[in-house]
Amino acid sequence: MRNLPNPSNHSTVAGSAFRIFGPAHRMIFAAALAASCLSPRATQAARQPFDGIVASVDDQIILLSELEELRMAAVEQQPGMSRLNADAQRRELLNRLIDDKVVLVKAKLDTNIKVSERDIQPRVEDAISRYVDQQGGEKKFETLLKQTNGMTMAQFRSRLSQQYLEQAYRQKLQIKYVGDKDPSNSQVRDFFNQYKDSLPMQQNSVRLSHIQVKIKPGATLEKAALLKTDSLIKRLDNGELFSDLAKKFSDDFSGKDGGDIGYTKRGSLDPDYERAAFGLDAGEYTKTPVRSRFGYHVIKVTGKKDNEIRTSHILVRLTPEASDSARTRAFLDSLRFTAVKEGNFAALAGKFSEDKKSKDNGGSLGWFTRDRLDPRYAQAVDSLAVGGISASVVIGDGYHIFRLDGRAPERRMTLEEDYTDISQMARNYYMGQKLSGYVKKWRETVHIEDRLAQYKNLNSGSEDEGGTIRQAPALAPGSGNDGSSAN
Repeated sequence: MRNLPNPSNHSTVAGSAFRIFGPAHRMIFAAALAASCLSPRATQAARQPFDGIVASVDDQIILLSELEELRMAAVEQQPGMSRLNADAQRRELLNRLIDDKVVLVKAKLDTNIKVSERDIQPRVEDAISRYVDQQGGEKKFETLLKQTNGMTMAQFRSRLSQQYLEQAYRQKLQIKYVGDKDPSNSQVRDFFNQYKDSLPMQQNSVRLSHIQVKIKPGATLEKAALLKTDSLIKRLDNGELFSDLAKKFSDDFSGKDGGDIGYTKRGSLDPDYERAAFGLDAGEYTKTPVRSRFGYHVIKVTGKKDNEIRTSHILVRLTPEASDSARTRAFLDSLRFTAVKEGNFAALAGKFSEDKKSKDNGGSLGWFTRDRLDPRYAQAVDSLAVGGISASVVIGDGYHIFRLDGRAPERRMTLEEDYTDISQMARNYYMGQKLSGYVKKWRETVHIEDRLAQYKNLNSGSEDEGGTIRQAPALAPGSGNDGSSAN
């Protein structure tokens, strides 16, 4: 079997996750940095009083702290990285960061690529919502940010917005030059057969099944929201401005902008919302309320281009009450009782679970490494023996019960059980091959300053046991002390 190729020869935006973290984590590069800033080892690095500029690509800088956060995450997540010494790790990862900055610079110079903060705002808010849920509430998450990174929620949101904005630029450039096509089944099999001995071992893994039932608002709430949405449509029919009604009545953050959420790509929004929106022409609004998992919407289309659509909406949010939650939990508890007594968990999942992706497979979720497992999932299953079924637990907008189907201290990935992750690896690899030639040419068109050599004392008594730098000199781009500038 062949080893995985030298990742630095396959530089790509989508491929960055493969090259740095391994696609099993399904992270794109910018999102990975956001996640790594909250990891235990990155937290250790974040507490150290250091920073400096290790490289720049035109006006884009790369900070030492950014490199160290990435290195901490890479050592934990990427096979083979821990076998390199700290200097070699920094050199390897800095080359990759420079490639990504080259792609970003190229994308921003392309006048045909347009990205605005409004385009990425829904994704930012969704990501923050997930982080908040994982930590058990906004206050707990804010405390974590302050303790581990010295950041406020506003600073975190700003950083995440910048990362998603840069990611969007990179993705658009990637699509322009190499497309956005998933590999075929035969390509995935070929990739696996060629590199299976080099794929990351899955450490401390659990195999899970679940039954999910969403918490739904009662009939009274549902009726009131529907009537309110109907009344807004009538006011639009009578000539009132959509933006005025959105600012006054919408329960979504976009209300302050008249309901505008910018351009979104097909497949990125709630399916019911998107289905209604793509059925409209520019200038039209929905004549009946549109139900999504968030509530009822009035949707107006303000622009269309290729596979993207620009919409504004007015949201009448539906938030279940405590009695709705209690009713759902009681139902899940009854399913658990039956499953434990009769041993028919898979049949119950097929009949009652509302997770469409797993219900037809007996509720099977497959294997997860412990570090990839949502903390709330982990809390539910950590104490279970194999075959055990958890008590009901609320996660997001629903209740779940989990069955532990297996544990493995270490396991190899297989096509049968890890197809989705392996497919993502193959996708990133093939796209990286296609884009690497472009990146090599683009490097010659930008000004690159590589200043890592100036940090000569990083490993001379300045690291603790985890390799965390305690201090480093601060540099400004263009100070010209090392002669490492390259055009």
